This record gives sequence, C-alpha cells and structure tokens, in this order.
Amino acid sequence: MSLTVDHRRLVLGQALGGAVINLFLNGWLAWATFPPVETLPLWARGNCVAGDTLGTSFFLPLITCIILTLVTRKVVRGGSIPWIPRAELPTVSRILPNNFIGRGALVGLACALTVGLATLGLLTALGVDAMTRSQVTTYKAVYTVLLGLLVTPLFAWRAFADGPTPTPPEGSRSAPGSETMRP
Repeated sequence: MSLTVDHRRLVLGQALGGAVINLFLNGWLAWATFPPVETLPLWARGNCVAGDTLGTSFFLPLITCIILTLVTRKVVRGGSIPWIPRAELPTVSRILPNNFIGRGALVGLACALTVGLATLGLLTALGVDAMTRSQVTTYKAVYTVLLGLLVTPLFAWRAFADGPTPTPPEGSRSAPGSETMRP
C-alpha cells in the first residue's frame, strides 16, 4: 500500500493550513515580542536574530510534530484513511523514532543545526548585521512558513504508520507484541 489520494490530500491540507497559521502567528509573535530597541542585531549575547532563529528552528518542528501527529492519528483512526505499514514510508520518515515527542525533538535539533545555521550563514554572507522590527516580523513569518512546509510532510507520513501493525496470516510467525497499538 502506498500513499493514496486521500493521504496526499490530508498532507497538503496540513501543510497549507500550517503555512497560514505560521505566517500570521509567528509574524504577530515577532512583532509583539520585539524588544524596545531600534534594531535587533543578527549576532549578540542577549536578544538577537540568531538566537531566535535557532530556537524557532528547534521548537517549530517539535510543536508541529506533536500537534500534527495527534491530528493525523485521530483522522486515520476515524477510518476514512488507512494506516500505512512503516516499511512503505519514504526512508526519511521511516527512520524516525516511534515516540512522537522524540521524533519532533530529533527533527528540531537537525533543523537547528542545518536549516537554522545555514540561514544565519546566508544572512551573514549577505551582510545583514541587524534588522528593524518590520524586517524581523517579515523574516520570522517567511522563515516559519518555509520551515513548516519542510517538516510537515515528514511528520504526516510518519504518523500514517503509527497505527496497529498488520496481523500476519494464520500459521506465520511474528514477533511477540507486534499486533499491538504503538503509543
């Protein structure tokens, strides 16, 4: 079994819905929490764009994974979309841990160390040394939309395999406990 049209439609809806939420929520949060300074430095010991970017790069995937996994499991348990065996997932989703909080933390750490640092390297190479409130708001809104679009399919695909494993045919051997529901 592979991803059906319904699976793809759900992933697309989650990605686009997440993009809209991230655009407005993170844009608003950036505007509302901007410190009382004229510009925010890219690099500094205190409040800075780099610290916010790295924190966002970790926490956005973690929070996305928690919410998305719970929503996806509920939809699939409702019976409108079938579970998918883990072996049939794309490799990147298949190797993620069973524990969805660990899954989100692992991807969050990977995003902070890759996407976050690469973004900061690009901003530094472009000569950005500080941003105004409007620039930070726009940057944060766009960054979170793109990061969300990157991680949402990973988490949705993996959540499709969080259901009960298929019961093997009569007379075949299976590992003890393989027919149980995963947490």
